[in-house]
Amino acid sequence: MLDQSIFRSYDVRGEFGSELTEEAAYIIAHAYAEFTGAKRVVVGMDVRTSSPVLMGAVVRGLLERGCDVIDIGMVSTDVSYFSAWKYAFDGSIMVTASHMPKQFNGLKFLYVNAEGILVPIGKGLGMEQLRDLANRPDIVRDVKKQGTLTGKDVWDDYVAFVRSFVDIGAIKPLHVVMDAGNGMGGLVAEKVFSGLPLVRADMNFEPDGRFPHHSPNPIVPKNRADIIAKVKEVGADLGIAWDADCDRCYFIDEKGTFINGDFITALLGKYFVQRNPGASIVYDAVSNRGVRHAVEAAGGIAYMERVGHVYIKHKMREIHAVFGGETSGHYYFAENHHMDNGFIPALIVMQMMSVTDKSLSALIGELGEYHVSGEINYIVEDVDAIYARLKESFSDGKVTTIDGLSIDYPEWHFNVRPSATDPVIRLNVEATSPTMVRDKVALVSEIIGADQVEDD
Repeated sequence: MLDQSIFRSYDVRGEFGSELTEEAAYIIAHAYAEFTGAKRVVVGMDVRTSSPVLMGAVVRGLLERGCDVIDIGMVSTDVSYFSAWKYAFDGSIMVTASHMPKQFNGLKFLYVNAEGILVPIGKGLGMEQLRDLANRPDIVRDVKKQGTLTGKDVWDDYVAFVRSFVDIGAIKPLHVVMDAGNGMGGLVAEKVFSGLPLVRADMNFEPDGRFPHHSPNPIVPKNRADIIAKVKEVGADLGIAWDADCDRCYFIDEKGTFINGDFITALLGKYFVQRNPGASIVYDAVSNRGVRHAVEAAGGIAYMERVGHVYIKHKMREIHAVFGGETSGHYYFAENHHMDNGFIPALIVMQMMSVTDKSLSALIGELGEYHVSGEINYIVEDVDAIYARLKESFSDGKVTTIDGLSIDYPEWHFNVRPSATDPVIRLNVEATSPTMVRDKVALVSEIIGADQVEDD
């Protein structure tokens, strides 16, 4: 039996060597081949020190099942996604633990479903079947004809595609600080931003799976302290940071203020609706109300969906949305087969600043005032008991359960939901003033009655 905890809502993920082992990756590759029926699979990996071992195990399992494997090497997750749809492969396996600390690793999957659509595997979308197959005692077996292993250089096509979202000639010589966190961001940024008239200050661009400067998760305040300080020090126009596998992108304005992902979702949502009148945009359940307001004011239609890339992508395909975004810094594009990408948002934001001659703070300010708490985490044992207490305490509010528990009032609202990767619940509060945000956080926290915990 494999460690069942590694089968998460969005991917397979666990501590390398104890939860996610080389043998587990090998078995899961067999299960993936059985579940998907894929014949041609693209495989890539991030910079983590355990990635080569896990990728080797995945490749071995796929080859034994007769799959032809296309090795694209050390890449960001968005390059893996792009490669799968661009070259019409049957699926992909990306070895990465995304933003998690160095001791973790994982597997992200795409496959072509019965409708011929390239989709991710997640909870309620194939993960349970993959788990059950991986635990079947007869799942590992050879076929008569082993698959072939070939390499492929996808960089030129990827860079051309990403840059096609903007008018490169319109981007002015902005002063930009970029923090790759020693993940994949440096390697990709060098290719994507090459030749642009930017004055760049690059931080932690050397890929190093030990992540010696800070954990590869910029959404945690301590991990973005260096780039904020650098933006202020050099008087930059903009700061951009990525997590380890670059499926998330984060922005710091010229004042050194970190911009929550829902504000960027609102900004980009407005941008895409203006270029696609009447278009639909998808946003996550913990976003501030400014997302819906911005999209609808631009003449678009805004749809709320539960947090998580597998769910946002599914919703976008269902309603034919042109763009989707999450508070966590994931941004999705219909032209990218509804997949997320960490560099398209950076290019669009730089183009918007250049064309309007406005700072990022000014562009965000035009969206209106929305005051949010940011995500607050609590260690809990009984999520259902906490939900029951919150429902009882706020029985006069509007209750929705699209993702965890949301309770709305005219002047404020909050969402509490369990983490997909950690044994915690996450609280997000929005209100009409900073003082109300603090008061409501204190009120809800008291009812939750658990210790706060800080992410790495």
